[in-house]
Amino acid sequence: MTKSFAIISMALVLLTACANTGKPRMPEEERNRYDSTLTQVQELERTLDGIHLAGLSEQRKLWDARQELHYDYNPMDMDSTAIALCQQLKDRTQAVRSAIDVAMQDIVKNQVLVVMEKDDYLMEAIESFPVYLHKGDVLKFNIYMEKPCDVRIYNADSRSMVKSYIGRTTIEDSLPIKNKAIYLVEVNPRTTQYASLDIVYSAPTVERYMHPQLVKTEIVEGKKGGFRVLSAKGIDMRNIFDEPRSFTLRSQFKSVFSGNSRAVVALQIPKGATDVMYNLRISTSEQARNADGKFYDNMSTSYRKIRFLGLPLYESQRGIGLLSQLLDDNRPLREEDVYCDMYVFADPAQARRFQNGEPTSALRYNVDYSTMGTQSCNGRIPTQGLRTIYLGFENARMRYTTYIWIEAVAAIPVTEYFQAEYTVVDMPL
Repeated sequence: MTKSFAIISMALVLLTACANTGKPRMPEEERNRYDSTLTQVQELERTLDGIHLAGLSEQRKLWDARQELHYDYNPMDMDSTAIALCQQLKDRTQAVRSAIDVAMQDIVKNQVLVVMEKDDYLMEAIESFPVYLHKGDVLKFNIYMEKPCDVRIYNADSRSMVKSYIGRTTIEDSLPIKNKAIYLVEVNPRTTQYASLDIVYSAPTVERYMHPQLVKTEIVEGKKGGFRVLSAKGIDMRNIFDEPRSFTLRSQFKSVFSGNSRAVVALQIPKGATDVMYNLRISTSEQARNADGKFYDNMSTSYRKIRFLGLPLYESQRGIGLLSQLLDDNRPLREEDVYCDMYVFADPAQARRFQNGEPTSALRYNVDYSTMGTQSCNGRIPTQGLRTIYLGFENARMRYTTYIWIEAVAAIPVTEYFQAEYTVVDMPL
């Protein structure tokens, strides 16, 4: 502060002298550079006063401004007063840079960068906390659990475990970093329990502290046996029809003279399928729509959107929760006042009798998944080990012809493999 005060006092003396002898002579370009630098220096001096109490964002801004602060001048076409002023500003600029260096070095010695801080945190499953570390950094972790847990630290780049703690309730330790890489702190609670997690690291240089980098995590498909690959139950979808099955159902009155008010569609079930999902569009017009034939693609797209959310994808009862969600995302538009009856048959003989016009009261069909008076809809039918399921459709209306489009997709349970993919990104200001 004494040196800065002396410089400021000298500048005031010279400015007073200038007021008495006239304005210092310097080229316009030099004057603009002088004025701009003086403004920057004054702003940095004000910021520097409270920098120890500021947050990392403000500290970074000050450090970046210090890196960009440079001043020199060309004495040509200047009088002695102007030269003295420019030299004083050059010295003052260097003094501010040095003062910021000292302040930042002091901050770095006493600060850490946070990876994860959680108290009274309920853990139900294994969680991993990634951090990008440089050689010379020190990873520090304090982990407190109600019951024994396992903690493992991995170098994700070399795909190796560097440290582990098995069956511990308290872990207070640090790890000097020998290689620049992405590291993972994996906490396995073994059972649902509360935890206190304090994972931080110290950086040895000002530049490293001021510009930490974050790790972006994305869940991608993995291969069985790969590094930290997780498995989950999922589904493989198979399109049952190459294109939508469409047909015309005459009204009850018109079918007496020509055509038929009933139709049967056979669904060939792929091996291993546990469910069939269908999309039924019912219309008063025989004109096709752009959405026809896209049920399989739309279902596949919906599945890709949710399959990486970390949810139990294929639930214990044939994945009903997942399949219902997929169907909800892809419901067809309904037309008012148009409907039909749909019957589900497991026995081809029963389906044939339906096609031949026998009363449905005399037939055996699946009551749970058949629908009477349905409008356009989608739904799910469990295969129950069948290789073929027959859908029977009837136009129950007396006067109006009905047009039907049916698409179907089979769901086959599979084991899918996932892994985390890590990318280092700069921390935003």
